[in-house]
Amino acid sequence: MKRRNFLQLMAATGLTAQMPLWTPKAWAAAPDKFLVVVNASGGWDPTSICDPKGLNQAYADKSSRYEGSTNSVDLDPNKTYGNIQWSAIPDGVSSDETVITRINDQFDNFFTTYGSKMTVINGIDTGTNNHDTGNRYVWSGYEETGYPSLAAYYAAAVSPNLPLAYISNGGYDYTDSLVARARASSASFINEIADPNHYSSDRGYNYRTYSRDIDLYENIRAAQAARIQRQMSSESLPQRSQQLSRLFGVRSVDSNLSELTVQLDAIQANVLRDDHWNENRAESLKSQAEVVSAAFAAGLCASANLNWGGFDTHGNHDANAYPRLGDLLEGVHFLMTALEFAGIADRTTVVIGSDFGRTPYYNSGNGKDHWPITSMIVLDPQSTGGKVFGASSADFRALSLNYSTGLEDSSGGTLTPAHVNLAIRKLMGVDTSSLSASYPLNLTSFNIFS
Repeated sequence: MKRRNFLQLMAATGLTAQMPLWTPKAWAAAPDKFLVVVNASGGWDPTSICDPKGLNQAYADKSSRYEGSTNSVDLDPNKTYGNIQWSAIPDGVSSDETVITRINDQFDNFFTTYGSKMTVINGIDTGTNNHDTGNRYVWSGYEETGYPSLAAYYAAAVSPNLPLAYISNGGYDYTDSLVARARASSASFINEIADPNHYSSDRGYNYRTYSRDIDLYENIRAAQAARIQRQMSSESLPQRSQQLSRLFGVRSVDSNLSELTVQLDAIQANVLRDDHWNENRAESLKSQAEVVSAAFAAGLCASANLNWGGFDTHGNHDANAYPRLGDLLEGVHFLMTALEFAGIADRTTVVIGSDFGRTPYYNSGNGKDHWPITSMIVLDPQSTGGKVFGASSADFRALSLNYSTGLEDSSGGTLTPAHVNLAIRKLMGVDTSSLSASYPLNLTSFNIFS
């Protein structure tokens, strides 16, 4: 063969004589810990969930505001776990008593089940009632644009090269190009992408049975491997043979995405949505949760955003907010159950929060408008549970807090989302990451989790 023809042949196959040695890309190892952020989109009302004020706490300055109390239900002394108190459910939420009972059960079951690993952070001052600013500040610790979300920061710090390092289902998920953002809320879509030969009863053909006891695709893999071997064996030129080997190696790199379908199958077969807790509740959130749990279990993902909306309750607050809050807690419970089944609940931290809070009074439409004070809930298997850090006043304003205890202290400081983000960075072990120099949170720390 002439040298010109030989070079043309190599060019046609995408090879060159100077092609460097190829080394397969090594996917990053799965992290020791995982992080899930759950965004209650729209601005939830902490006084209706984890910072209740009670029926008789009227707003102090009513001269130019609608005269409504902070909440329409009084405190229930039985709704406590450790120092945590949660809201009772107003009768006005629904005329159907079974609805009131369901939401009561969702609240009670959640706080009693997870109180042992729960820290409630109250009295966080976002300084804004703007959705975009609040969402950005709460989930990055920085008011202005440019900082990655907490979950993106974590994924970039520990395992940026995982195939699905950071999964987002909405909310603030800016990455500043530190890590790829994956959209993966649908289990069926994930199955199609991760494993094109996954069982599907509506295609009219199957390479694998659902239980995988019959796998015709393995025969195809074997035939492909034999064909490659024949091609390589027929090459008499050593360098050409070596280059073909590299090319076939590149094509055969496995990102292990197919393992995601295995984990999804197991979770969907064993963690039944209607058993945890109510039938046809929080279906979208549960779908997000099972995909994320499977991605963690498959070693493909480090962090994720879950997103649940409906909290911008400018009208009929009680009737709209409490059912959404109950379903939010039900969805997080399903997430925890899926993580437990996958064997990684003891390695996963879950943070629940929202854009900001709602006013400590009802407007003329029985709704609540935007308010800068908010709360966050953190479930961490390594933290002391039953704990409340921070507080707000009776008329739902931020208090000055002692930096160590979180109790009211006139010589202390105001708790902000930046403080909470810094504390969670420390909790997750990424506060001294190389990224911290580019995205600093330079402030005096509150001792939230110790």
